[in-house]
Amino acid sequence: MSPTVIIGLFLVTSCVVVVSLLAFLVPKKIRKSVWILSGIVLIGYYSYYGAIRPYIIEYQTNKAIEVLEQHLEESYPEDSWNISDTDEMAIKPVIYFHVIFKSESRIVYEYAVKDKVIYQEDIWTIAGSPIEETDIKPQHAE
Repeated sequence: MSPTVIIGLFLVTSCVVVVSLLAFLVPKKIRKSVWILSGIVLIGYYSYYGAIRPYIIEYQTNKAIEVLEQHLEESYPEDSWNISDTDEMAIKPVIYFHVIFKSESRIVYEYAVKDKVIYQEDIWTIAGSPIEETDIKPQHAE
């Protein structure tokens, strides 16, 4: 879990506890409703961020990898590659991947996938320096 999710879980839990404690100040009929509503909010938030959201992100990433694989197979049928994601645990419309081709093991290509649209974002060396600062000529630049 990312730190922002942990902070969010902590804040929601704290707010639910405070609201539940403040419920002691209201009549008994309303108190029970406040506790039920607080419990529903807490269970819903934990269910989404702890159980449902990771599956959505995994599905979204796997689908984008399939689209990128298909694009690379069509564009470079004679080559092979290794795709890695950027480990961002967020639901976003654009997903970024790093691709290292077997024929160019010293260069990292960054691809962005949005739905079925794929574009090459950046190129750099394995060491992290921009490709413009080296004498390497990228073979797979689009």
